Amino acid sequence: MKAMKPFVLPALCILLLSSSPAAAVATPPLPGDAALEAFPDSATLRAALYDGFLSAPREAVLARNARVLSNEWGNFRLSSVRSGDAFYVILAPARGKDFPLYAQGSWIIKRSLDDGRFIQAKVFLRSDPGCFVRIYPAGERSLMDVVLYGAVLNKELPLPVSFDRLLGLPFSDIVSWSGAWVDWSLFSPRGGDYEGITWLSTEIRKRLPSLRYLDDGGLDASASLVFIESGKPQGRYWGLNCSGFAQWFIDGLVAPLGGRPLDYAMLKEKHPELRAASVDQAIDDRHDPFFGLDWTRNLGQAWASITSPARSHSYTENDVRLSPFALFSPSSDAVNGGSSYEAFPQYDVDTGTPIRGLKALLYILAVKDPGEIYLASFSRADRTGLRRHYHVAVLLPWFDEGGTFRVNVFESAAETNLDAVMSRAKTDSVHLVRIHPGRDFDPPVLP
Repeated sequence: MKAMKPFVLPALCILLLSSSPAAAVATPPLPGDAALEAFPDSATLRAALYDGFLSAPREAVLARNARVLSNEWGNFRLSSVRSGDAFYVILAPARGKDFPLYAQGSWIIKRSLDDGRFIQAKVFLRSDPGCFVRIYPAGERSLMDVVLYGAVLNKELPLPVSFDRLLGLPFSDIVSWSGAWVDWSLFSPRGGDYEGITWLSTEIRKRLPSLRYLDDGGLDASASLVFIESGKPQGRYWGLNCSGFAQWFIDGLVAPLGGRPLDYAMLKEKHPELRAASVDQAIDDRHDPFFGLDWTRNLGQAWASITSPARSHSYTENDVRLSPFALFSPSSDAVNGGSSYEAFPQYDVDTGTPIRGLKALLYILAVKDPGEIYLASFSRADRTGLRRHYHVAVLLPWFDEGGTFRVNVFESAAETNLDAVMSRAKTDSVHLVRIHPGRDFDPPVLP
């Protein structure tokens, strides 16, 4: 890989933006979810169906045609399907005129094709293929895992009833039994908490048509366009790279408070004292592998100093150090998905977290700290093993009024999407710096 100084970072930024977002779009979530205590519960149907269908012999289950049943919560579609060495009983609630497999409140019960034994039940907490609990037999008890976009938030939590009995009980019983260990509030977000995020996103979008992308493009202390590497003024062809765009964004938050534009020279300042890993000085000077990390930390520290000038602020105080899960599920199969999990590393001061856990992390952050946004620095190891922070983006996570989780992604003077970001950089890591935005936005007008 070519030596990477700050002035070639933009080339990677534009290469990333050229990736096709369409190829990265996952199965979309559905709008209209309820709070967890009010989601459609098929308990009375499951109890009535246990002897005649749920636990019936394989041939009887698979021979039965799909049908629609009703209880006090509404309509549910009962169906079965055979796949591989298992067969499944599916009880899915209506969503409009359809019965999506992953609608909130849907149960997918897996049984062995060989001997008919129960293997597991998957219950969807939100109308999203990545948000569910997995329950499986354990003698006279049952065990439960809570999974969010692959992140295993809880594993093997004991439930005080057998799996057979649990199949006929309300989901509220499961919530009650596990409340001391599971943060169930994660699954009842309130859309009204994110008005500031939607307003700010709209304000950014309004200005995107007036911006351009340019390798190494940034701003000086007078908001004049310069090249980050040399500090020289830009000419006829002007623009911002991924780092310069993040600078422009923070300047837009600073201006309404009476603050002056930030200076690229200050934002380039290195912080080797904050690193856990040591890098040879010659390599550091030549490749500047921590450029994006230092840049986002400097932006976070500058914003904190402006909004809270009464005290000094460290460069790491806004780092997102949260490590809410230690296991990860590689499966994205909405129906099945095995229960084999992989270890997921804890937060690392130099890299943050592997990017495959980014969506789950942002979901948790959005629920716990509504209205916060994040500066992301992406890093990747090259063939020599040197890890470089090569790209910067602005991430705004939120929930709409229909309960759907969304992340607005702005990078390199453009809007993209989280699925595209994660698919083009599957083995990368991402470090987040927290920003609590104000209620005004007035970025520099360029050029």
